[in-house]
Amino acid sequence: MTVSAESQKSIDVYLATLRKRLSDLKDDDIRDIVEEIRAHILDKTSPSDSPESVAATLAALGPPEKLALRYRTEELLQRARRSRSLGMSLRAGLRWSALSLSGLLVFLISAEGYGAGAFLIWLGSMKAIHPNKTSVDLEFNQHTWAASFQSGGPPRGHDPFGLWLAPLGILGGGLILWLSFRLSSWGMRKLRRPRPLPSPLAVEE
Repeated sequence: MTVSAESQKSIDVYLATLRKRLSDLKDDDIRDIVEEIRAHILDKTSPSDSPESVAATLAALGPPEKLALRYRTEELLQRARRSRSLGMSLRAGLRWSALSLSGLLVFLISAEGYGAGAFLIWLGSMKAIHPNKTSVDLEFNQHTWAASFQSGGPPRGHDPFGLWLAPLGILGGGLILWLSFRLSSWGMRKLRRPRPLPSPLAVEE
């Protein structure tokens, strides 16, 4: 099918931008996506269509930058579900969070868990290295209830954990990291509701 020169220029610009935004994917995947989108555009366009009609077809697809982000997110989420990598899970969750409220919620909760787990592991490790200078201090009186931690000086209040802080921090932090990772993986499988993509990369859930 042939279209007018003006319409062809609009299509070429759209596809060139899409290809550029997909640059972090494999070359074969980029080629398949661009050709699939080209076929989709031409399928929705007849030779007699005006440039305005072609522009409406492109607008229905959405900006090429956003369309590329959906493809890249879909591909990254698929890899994250197959991988046991914490770093990849974080990357996939962050990208998913930019596309949906459910993705944002899962990412924020998981990120809080990763931060808490890493902190507990650090605190437990510091207790093991400097047992007399690292503590979790609790202070109680009729006006104040406070909890704090420190590494580098004697306890300022009551330390309820003592040397148990080392194993509890390391094991507890590791458990929280694992649970946060499982939450992220579960969310990617159960809560994600991607819109159909006109591409071989689209998957059924």
